Amino acid sequence: MMNKGEKTKKHIIEQTAILMNQHGFVSTPLSEIVKASGVQKGGIYNHFKDKEELSLLAFDHCFRTLQQYLYEAVSVESSSIERLKSFIHAYFTLAQNPAIPGGCPIMNTSTEADDGQSPKLLERAQTAMQTLIIFLSNEITAGIDNKELNPDIDPNKTAALIMATIEGGILLDRLFIDNAQIETVKNLLLAYVTKELLIRS
Repeated sequence: MMNKGEKTKKHIIEQTAILMNQHGFVSTPLSEIVKASGVQKGGIYNHFKDKEELSLLAFDHCFRTLQQYLYEAVSVESSSIERLKSFIHAYFTLAQNPAIPGGCPIMNTSTEADDGQSPKLLERAQTAMQTLIIFLSNEITAGIDNKELNPDIDPNKTAALIMATIEGGILLDRLFIDNAQIETVKNLLLAYVTKELLIRS
């Protein structure tokens, strides 16, 4: 059971995560964090060394929420191809119904932190993306080992392609009012996975 201090720290991280994922992990001012959390500046610095530490923990919270949603979607499937398709469906669903307000924290962070303002935050986003690529690569490798997926495909390159296509589709969805673009990208990616990854009889 958490003590009062641990509960307060958890509350600050959760509220800050929602705020920063919508308004920026770097650019969100401390005054807005105070307002959202209901904890005064001194109380916040009692739990965190500085704002950067809080932003890193807020990003971690966002990514864990994203991971949990994706992994739960995949866990209900048994075959490798259906697990991959469930991952793709779930990730694209997040564009319209995000697991945490603000959408994909990796995309949000990558567009904000690549200007050198927070190398640690950029590194966090890179690690998060690599985590998802490794997850997909392992799924593909398992499918190859089970003789379900084409042994000629490269698991790492294919996993990177899937993630790049998903993030590109989400970017198009943000740029255009209707969801026709993201639906096109999703359907083409699902068709690619089905056609290229399955062993051809």
